[in-house]
Amino acid sequence: MSDDDATPLPFGWTEHANRWLIHAETHARPVPPLAGPATIRRVAFMSADRGPDLGLLQRQMAELGKIPDHDLGAARQLEFERDGHNVIWEMHNEFATLTWKSPLGDTNPWPKGIGLELHANVALVSATRVEVIDDDSVDPARLARLAENSLCHSAIYVGQARIATDFLPDPDRVVSFFVAARSCGAQRRGVIVRRLLEIETYRCFALLGLPVARQVGGRVQGYEHRLAAIMGEIGEGSTPEAHQTSLEALHALSVEVGRTVEETTFRFSATQAYGQIIAERLTRLGEAPIGESTTIQRYLDNRVQPALATCRAMEKRLTDLGTKVQRSIELLDATITVSIQTQNQEVLDTILRTAQSQYRLQETVEGLSIIAISYYSLGILGYIAEGLHGLVPVDKPVLLTLLAPVVVLVVFFGIRRLRRTIHNGPPQAGSKHVLERKKRTDD
Repeated sequence: MSDDDATPLPFGWTEHANRWLIHAETHARPVPPLAGPATIRRVAFMSADRGPDLGLLQRQMAELGKIPDHDLGAARQLEFERDGHNVIWEMHNEFATLTWKSPLGDTNPWPKGIGLELHANVALVSATRVEVIDDDSVDPARLARLAENSLCHSAIYVGQARIATDFLPDPDRVVSFFVAARSCGAQRRGVIVRRLLEIETYRCFALLGLPVARQVGGRVQGYEHRLAAIMGEIGEGSTPEAHQTSLEALHALSVEVGRTVEETTFRFSATQAYGQIIAERLTRLGEAPIGESTTIQRYLDNRVQPALATCRAMEKRLTDLGTKVQRSIELLDATITVSIQTQNQEVLDTILRTAQSQYRLQETVEGLSIIAISYYSLGILGYIAEGLHGLVPVDKPVLLTLLAPVVVLVVFFGIRRLRRTIHNGPPQAGSKHVLERKKRTDD
């Protein structure tokens, strides 16, 4: 519905910028009904390969389907008729799909004019063909085209339809599905085809994470060996230089592990998301095996789930490795901090011992100074006593004996006052007078 046909909102309301996008997402990827026998093909491309050409591709597809200009902004899904083909083009977050319906028995795998040529020079990830036949079972001729050792043949929706595939690309590089759905209506047939196309598409994109996991496995093992070697060096080394070297090695390893995590996070997360979608789609089929054949769900559980588990394990391994590296850095930082504190304590103890030694030496020097100054002072007083012997009737030894304690006390208190003056600094000139003047002013 265009804005011209819509009723104006009351009370001065305005449309939220994303309101219609929410509605569009709810009704996106509808299931087209399938009335009779047909061949449906789908190809899936990595849309990221388009880069800045993605907007141009949307416009070209819209022009091909004669979509009005005002719908180009929402052109993530386009459906149109072209040269006898019903074409549906869809844009997903990571990939784009082009699905077209042809008459049963159409042997042209790549018809021109439906938009395939607009996806030139991109990476093809998935190609699927679904042949819907108007029968109660898949005929032996079609079953013979499938590989016996990977044949999946089952009844779905409580026996209303039967499906068969082998998940192997044929000479056209397309994986084929055969659907016998005579007992199903048009809507049910459309749902079956949609489910099979989604299962195959998401299977391919889910397994894109497996080569990444295998490629990263060697690097992760190398990281783990480096971490073990660094931790061994930390245990053996005790010098600051050794600790600094180990810390630099750990930081370098942390950067490499972090870069690897950033490179693989999206791929592994997408793999798990696609795996969940596959499991949900398979559950809805409600399969039951036919004869000795296996079901699609059991076949994919045996082959896809181990790959998904490998990706999960590699993602967890990377996460745990990053955590271990960070803990190692924290441990080494703590070790260096304790070492520095120990060294600082040793320096402080040395300074304290030096200060104590200097203090004892100072006390010793002061004591010797008191004795020396007192000795020379008494010597001077002795000369003075000899000169005054005629005036003062006191013997020199007696006079010196009486003066000795006084001289020692005077020298002691003098040196003590001098030391206090040196420690506290000289008194400020006029400070006492300033304080007395301020007190008088306050009064």
